[in-house]
Amino acid sequence: MGVSLSLRGSVLRGAQGRRALNAPQLTVERSLYLNAAWVYEEASGRTGSSTATPPYGVTPAQGTRRRPVECHGGVRLDDGRFGDAVDLHFARFLLNGARREEVSLRRIATPELRFNSERPEEGRVVLNGAKVVTLIDLSTSWPGPGGLAMGGFVYENLVPYGHFPLARRLEWVAAATPEYAPEPYERLAAVLRNSGEDADAREVLLAKQRRRRETLPIAGKLWGYLQDWTVAYGYRPGRAALWMAVLWAAGTAVFSHYRPIPMKVGEGPEWNGTLYALDLLLPVITLGQDGYWRLEGIWQWVAAVLILLGWILATTVAAGATRLLRRG
Repeated sequence: MGVSLSLRGSVLRGAQGRRALNAPQLTVERSLYLNAAWVYEEASGRTGSSTATPPYGVTPAQGTRRRPVECHGGVRLDDGRFGDAVDLHFARFLLNGARREEVSLRRIATPELRFNSERPEEGRVVLNGAKVVTLIDLSTSWPGPGGLAMGGFVYENLVPYGHFPLARRLEWVAAATPEYAPEPYERLAAVLRNSGEDADAREVLLAKQRRRRETLPIAGKLWGYLQDWTVAYGYRPGRAALWMAVLWAAGTAVFSHYRPIPMKVGEGPEWNGTLYALDLLLPVITLGQDGYWRLEGIWQWVAAVLILLGWILATTVAAGATRLLRRG
């Protein structure tokens, strides 16, 4: 197919049991325009087409109105190759809810996919195996849970068309994964990280862990809830550092009222409850207190708990710091 293919403002109707547009393996050298057209009313009352489409946020000229392309039935563009873009700007998909009625973009390859159509009320949008460099999308264009499939969907850049907060983006991933799958979360996190949005990338990976927790047995769920509540699975290292400070303060308060027996009389440092508590909490590093005192009774358990929590929190802080320093 030469240069570009434009179906702006068209009305496509599938015969009974057939798709409105069935064009698998379609190759377009430049762009496929399956989008709205702007029409104007002439003085004579006739309707004409406008060749210029106002950009986002720009008010169209007086006397013009938008006429969306309408697809009454399924759309299939599987395995298509498009040199520049697939443009679905304000397209309207009127599907009848049958299983085969889909907006199917399986395994398409294009530098740019503009998915800012009207939200399909029925049927599904399928992007399995599609490869896109830049995805331009509108938060209200995507269907809800069960209406979206994007296993193996690869995209490198996200350009929201209008306001698309991270919470809605996470709903977008959740809609495509009725059953937990890590791939869409990891892809989104990688794209956000590559664009410099490290905090959002960590929130996506945290959401992935929370979805994964739903698939675990009860013991795994309980451990997951504990990790989430205390250190957010390590994706919020500041929280782990705060817990470390709280435990250090608690250990200092406890050991300030206790003076243990030295392992060897006349040897070792002077007892310091503050340094001793920190020495227990910090793995590997020694501050010259641990190992010189004999704890008895409940104090042994207090020290064991501080050592265990210190290992967990220090490892979490280290992992979080590594994520902050490492890109990709």
